[in-house]
Amino acid sequence: MNLLRVDRSPIRLFLFGLVGLLLMIGAVDVMWGHWLSTAPDTYNEEITSKGRNQRRSDYVWGAFLLISGAGAFGYAVTSLIRRTPVLVLREDGMTLDIGPPGEDSVFVPWHAIESVQCAAEKDPDGGSDRDVLVVDLRDPSGLPAEPWGASWDGNRLVIDAAGWEKPIEEVSIHAETAIEHARRLEHQEVDDDD
Repeated sequence: MNLLRVDRSPIRLFLFGLVGLLLMIGAVDVMWGHWLSTAPDTYNEEITSKGRNQRRSDYVWGAFLLISGAGAFGYAVTSLIRRTPVLVLREDGMTLDIGPPGEDSVFVPWHAIESVQCAAEKDPDGGSDRDVLVVDLRDPSGLPAEPWGASWDGNRLVIDAAGWEKPIEEVSIHAETAIEHARRLEHQEVDDDD
């Protein structure tokens, strides 16, 4: 049974798709439309040699904008349709989507986790702090050595929580409650065996 499911924010995905759509419209304008962009130079309605160079440059920039926009728009639409969770808290453990795209999520049982905390990580470039989920593991074997959207700090997995639909504090509280519940059940089973 799932205790908590965390998806990427649909608002952010929608905005990401909107940016991709605007890039594609901009590409059409740069390559053919010239509604906002400057048309190539002409003289007596004949394109000049400078205009031909401008047109070639417009095609290069337009192709770049079109490919970038189509990629962003495609990613946003597929993410909105598929809605794969970035994190799922279950009764027996936690499922994390930290592998490369297309790979299955990684399952970590509660007994392998020491603690789960939320934190704010400073941006090394001087930007604003970003929310991270810190999963302190007893044994990190079996997890990706180079996780996507996360990083290792010793036995700590630091997961970037920017763009999650649920607040990071809520995720941390639910995870700690689930860990405590799992430990109580372990102790109860040990006591019952004695």
